[in-house]
Amino acid sequence: MKTRFALILAASAAALALLSCSRDISPVRASQQECSLTVNVGVPSSRAVIPSGNTDDMAVNSVQVFVYDSGGALEKSSGKVVGGSEITLSISPGEKTVWVLVNAPETTGAASLDAFPVMSSALSDNSLTSLVMSGSGTVSVSGNSSITVLVSHIAAKIVLDQVTRHFTNTYYSGIPMTLKGIYMSNVAADYGYTGTGPSEWICKQGVLSDPVDCAALLADMSLDAPLNEGETYSVQHTFYVYPNPVQNDSDATTWCPRKTRLVLKCDYNGRDCYYPVTIPGEAAGGSGTIERNKVYHISGLTLTRPGSTSTDSKDPEVSSDVNCTFSVTVSNWDDDISYTENF
Repeated sequence: MKTRFALILAASAAALALLSCSRDISPVRASQQECSLTVNVGVPSSRAVIPSGNTDDMAVNSVQVFVYDSGGALEKSSGKVVGGSEITLSISPGEKTVWVLVNAPETTGAASLDAFPVMSSALSDNSLTSLVMSGSGTVSVSGNSSITVLVSHIAAKIVLDQVTRHFTNTYYSGIPMTLKGIYMSNVAADYGYTGTGPSEWICKQGVLSDPVDCAALLADMSLDAPLNEGETYSVQHTFYVYPNPVQNDSDATTWCPRKTRLVLKCDYNGRDCYYPVTIPGEAAGGSGTIERNKVYHISGLTLTRPGSTSTDSKDPEVSSDVNCTFSVTVSNWDDDISYTENF
């Protein structure tokens, strides 16, 4: 018993000594248990792929994962992982928010969830076989856990199936016309991962830079296809643009944000003319906006009149005057009437 009592006294003395020194010693926290979190990148939520069977724009080439704790602080990031769609990270238990970026340039991520909205993607970060995608999810981690995060494209896809010439004024139907190119105008150059923006625009008012910005995504200017009256040009063209939230359109000559357009450039009897088609058009709800991960599919575009001299407006209409060469020929004298007179 004495030994036990002595031990109790010794422990009590030691405790008192620790209390007396508490001002000088910082408390030591027990290390938290580490858990593994496996993040799987889910199939993009839209599988509207055109043409049928072509999945190039669905490819997952690289992945970045960002894990935020319950307070919104960045706890762990994976860096850029190439060639895989499953990543395992070692993190502490608790409620987590997980953000995933696919095919995006490498980034350290936002320091907090509150700062994530300022992160944005540039249209120039995309290619035809590597389109940027993003997605997020939440998970409660209490042991080794996993989460599947569905990602979706930042870009929208614009598809044009065919162009038909059918002028309502038959006087113009014989005038020769050639389709020279198809391209997108008034295109958002960037867009936030959480839906903010855009802050910059390219191909404004249908004016293309030289070289064309994001040409592989926005333009096909190598065409030389005759558009004769009643005939159809039936080569499909696909373009990729970033979301455009503008609801009130404009055709002002001074730039301001406006709706995105698909523009046909034609040669009309030696004169350049344009057909700027607003996306989405009236048939698809012209007051709508371009949203991410959606396909805007124009199954047929019929040209019913000569195009415009403007790259951003339907008017003024290009002149339909045709060249007419006049020549003057002095005809020979009429037959010589020979006769005699008597007075």
